[in-house]
Amino acid sequence: MTLPMWPGPPGSAGAAPEPASGSGSTGGQRLDNVVVFGDVIMVSGVGGDVTITTARPPYRAEAFPTTVETVAVEQARQRPSQLLLAQHRVVPFVGRDSDLAEVAQWMGRPGGVLVRLLHAAGGQGKTRMAGHVADACAQAGWTVWRVLHEPEFTGGYRMDLPAGGGLLVVADYADRWPVSHLQSLLTHLKSMNVQAGVTVRVLLLARSTTAWWPALRNRLRSDHQVEATSQPLPPLGEQVDRGVLFRQARDRFATAMDVTDADRLRPPPNLAEDAFRQVLSVHMAALVAVDAHRRNTTAPTGPHALSSYLLDRERDHWYALHHRPVEPRQTPPEVMGRTVYLATLTAAVPRDTATDLLHRVGLTAPAATTIIDDHRFSYPPEDDRTVFQALQPDRLGEDLIALSTPGHRHTGDEDGWDSDDWAAAAVEQLLRFDTDPPPWAAHAVTVLVETARRWDHVATDILYPVLRTHPHLALAAGGTSITRLATIPGVDRDVLDAIAGVLPTDRHVDLDIAAAAITTALTPHRLAATTDPAAHARLHATHAWRLANAGLRDQALPPAEEAAGIYRRLAEVNPAAYLPDLAGSLNSLGVLLSELGRREEALVTSEEAVTIRRRLAEVNPAAYLPDLAMSLNSLGVRLSGLGRREEALAPAEEAVTIRRRLAEVNPAAYLPDLAGSLNNLGVLLSELGRREEALIPSEEAVTIRRRLAEVNPAAYLPDLAGSLNNLGVLLSELGRREEALVSSEEAVTIRRRLAEVNPAAYLPDLATSLWAYGWVYVNVKANFVEALEATTEAITIYGPLAEQLPAVFAERLFAAYQTLADILDGLGRADEAAELRQQLDAATGGGADPG
Repeated sequence: MTLPMWPGPPGSAGAAPEPASGSGSTGGQRLDNVVVFGDVIMVSGVGGDVTITTARPPYRAEAFPTTVETVAVEQARQRPSQLLLAQHRVVPFVGRDSDLAEVAQWMGRPGGVLVRLLHAAGGQGKTRMAGHVADACAQAGWTVWRVLHEPEFTGGYRMDLPAGGGLLVVADYADRWPVSHLQSLLTHLKSMNVQAGVTVRVLLLARSTTAWWPALRNRLRSDHQVEATSQPLPPLGEQVDRGVLFRQARDRFATAMDVTDADRLRPPPNLAEDAFRQVLSVHMAALVAVDAHRRNTTAPTGPHALSSYLLDRERDHWYALHHRPVEPRQTPPEVMGRTVYLATLTAAVPRDTATDLLHRVGLTAPAATTIIDDHRFSYPPEDDRTVFQALQPDRLGEDLIALSTPGHRHTGDEDGWDSDDWAAAAVEQLLRFDTDPPPWAAHAVTVLVETARRWDHVATDILYPVLRTHPHLALAAGGTSITRLATIPGVDRDVLDAIAGVLPTDRHVDLDIAAAAITTALTPHRLAATTDPAAHARLHATHAWRLANAGLRDQALPPAEEAAGIYRRLAEVNPAAYLPDLAGSLNSLGVLLSELGRREEALVTSEEAVTIRRRLAEVNPAAYLPDLAMSLNSLGVRLSGLGRREEALAPAEEAVTIRRRLAEVNPAAYLPDLAGSLNNLGVLLSELGRREEALIPSEEAVTIRRRLAEVNPAAYLPDLAGSLNNLGVLLSELGRREEALVSSEEAVTIRRRLAEVNPAAYLPDLATSLWAYGWVYVNVKANFVEALEATTEAITIYGPLAEQLPAVFAERLFAAYQTLADILDGLGRADEAAELRQQLDAATGGGADPG
């Protein structure tokens, strides 16, 4: 194998700085060039760069294990599956020359912090490759950390910073981390780079890239100017001769188990089949062949049979421990098998939780303490503070769940694993909740989803029944798991219907992407189930709305247009029944067209919606005044967006008048709408130069939306951020400097959090608030350095957006550059400001105030 040249870290030849003499330290704890995580009571004798955070991070950093954990021959013979684990490195890393070269090239790129995602299906060798990269980087002078997800903080600790070199951080199962937790980690690493000058490379490992990766990548690029790239790992079985892989693994496993004559073992005849595209499958075949040869039995060849064989060997181990003559373990093999099943579902938990879990699924004899201790003896946890280490590799653990669950097509096979009717009932008992599910339930659902992607009966007999009865579990598992579930081939539509029924009816920053995936999966089937054109229109309208909430506006346009077209045809035949629906669909279509930069078309649809709803409200004001106010509000925004602000004022004021009356009668229903109209009226009055008048509706909008966001942040935080952004600009224009900065900063903070979860929907808003924040600083002539940072970040976000949708974002990008020129003037960099203005003049004219 040709090894790439691994770059050494910048400054790797240097040494850690010596502490200054006479520092006054007379003993006690001394910290030199370290990071301290968690609560700190007192630190003395500090030298060098020391970073201290009292935050309780949802992760734990530790030195990447460089010592190979060898498995004794007797242990390998008792539990052969241990030899498959990446940390034992029994089989040398082979192949992946081009993949390794790509990672090495990435490591050597310029930049203080770079992030790389390695993604592939389970068993493809991600962890092994990361270990190989870690070894190579350590030899080249890098410090290497491993970061484990730890949602519940378990105590502070310290980590040494590199002594003049760089830091490689490896995080596995990144797709199972909440995006906010990954963001917390990467924000911390970015801070280390800025404060301590440490060059950082972050290697993330994951099976899936759906939903979470775009959110994280866009946030890193826009908020921190950190380059985040992904690298898919193709099946190694397509790059390297599988026979060679088999023979190499066979020889290594034979050495580990002290087996002779293994060189005459041949690869299975079906090695060329798709089932062996993954390197883990080839290694499993080699391991089973060696162990079967040692035991003088025939090795199976089918993928499921390989798992069954290795699981049988696990059971042999449980039996031997239970029946050994000296200090036998008290847990019977049947109970141990069920405990391993349970632990694979829940993963590591505290001992008290494990006790509760055993009782929940009826494993009460012997005592829970005995079962836990016996399981811990066979499967030592990676973290000594927990119990219930899952069976690994993940593929084998998932196969244990699948093969133990009755109903698979291999039941009764001579070389099969016996199913257990306890399993199905246990999962139902495990995941039955009358209250919010605990954290481990999310992991259990995630494991079941991944297992169901390969084993149909786990989907139909376990996962789907549980989620039909308890759809809230899917919400607890998170957006990534819901999206993975929705893309299972042939997924049960009743399950998706059940989950759709508990999804938030309004926007939800954590679930909008998943809601769009669910609706996309369901809509074709719902359309096919009815010939009613009105039902078709409603389905298209709902689909468009969910897609738009997820930020997928270009995908939302076709169903929105389809809904409006159907309602128009229906209204021509039966106006009394369908004119209200036509007006609603036109209003929504106008909003969408405007967001896509098609403002003239948006105005036409908005005007038609107002015309229809005004006629309806004249006949039945109680029923249709709320709808008229909505369309008037939208019409004001459309006219203002086209620069027709004087014309926009009348519909904007009429919308406020109507909605204020409605909110006085029913505040719960109409206060959110009133706040929206007040916000828009304030912006419009400000644009017309009537700033003192604009302040009253703007402040009222913030007050209402703050109360709403306190009760339902997922629905109303985006609106609050918008009103705060506009209020900050207005206060700045009125010369109220300190208040303006407070409002603008809060808007940036909120929108930054929103963009973490759903960048497609909220990155444009974040850019607007960053630009406004910079603009406010310029307007009050304060802190031009912070203004530069905010405006530069806004430009970084607007750039790609302007390329995708120039009609929407080109003007905003141009205006942000104008603000940047003003900032450069304020920093005394007049030549750069003049050059930038010349470039802008050469490109085009025009601009806008942020708001």
